[in-house]
Amino acid sequence: MIQLLTSYFFEEPKHINSFYVRKKDATDQFWTTAHVVGKRMADVELYVLTSSRTFSAAEEFTYNLKAMKRATIVGETTGGGAHPVDYVQSDDLKIGMSVPFGRAVNPITGTNWEGTGVEPDVKTTAEAAFDKAYLLALERAQSKSEGPRKEELKWVLEYRKALTEPLALPEEKLRDYVGRYALRTISLEDGKLFYQRDGRPKGALYAVADDRFALEEAEFFRLQFERNSAGEIIAVRGLYLGGNGDRSEREPRQK
Repeated sequence: MIQLLTSYFFEEPKHINSFYVRKKDATDQFWTTAHVVGKRMADVELYVLTSSRTFSAAEEFTYNLKAMKRATIVGETTGGGAHPVDYVQSDDLKIGMSVPFGRAVNPITGTNWEGTGVEPDVKTTAEAAFDKAYLLALERAQSKSEGPRKEELKWVLEYRKALTEPLALPEEKLRDYVGRYALRTISLEDGKLFYQRDGRPKGALYAVADDRFALEEAEFFRLQFERNSAGEIIAVRGLYLGGNGDRSEREPRQK
């Protein structure tokens, strides 16, 4: 399966791994296959997500791609099982054990991941690995894009960062935004800001920059608060990708 999957990510034949077998004192090589069903994806950026429970064949797949610099590994250090084993049972002793009969030998590193696991390129928890990899992919895609696509990816990236890596604002500062802005209401509940437009559902706000917020489940919408020369918030703008938006002035606070 490792050989099959890896073959899709290269155009030219690649030596991906070898196994030395003690009994025959020989080393078997494994290469990508010359033929695959469907389309190869040699230019597709790869991100492999790992946890401490990633083990054995899944580790080899990860280790091989990392050694060939073909993928970015995101997550936790893997379990560390690189030696194939046989189960050996002793009738005399009434016990059984798993005994290694060989070892993996990577053609690039000359070694393997036995006992050490595969170190990720970007360390994070298994739970956060997908979000982190998604941010990395967006950042790379945005850096390579131009024109409207670049701006669109900028908004998506800003939104995803707001949800997964929100700016931490003290509650005292959050209170500055609370109020009524024409058809819009900003409220503070349990230390978190919420936005609601009249007649529509309430949604949580996530800070992306000074006086700028993203709204949950609204990827291409932002709220930008305006301040006067004295630093007081006087209005809020609802902004959309492409430049459209509207402005709502703040109503006087009730004393």
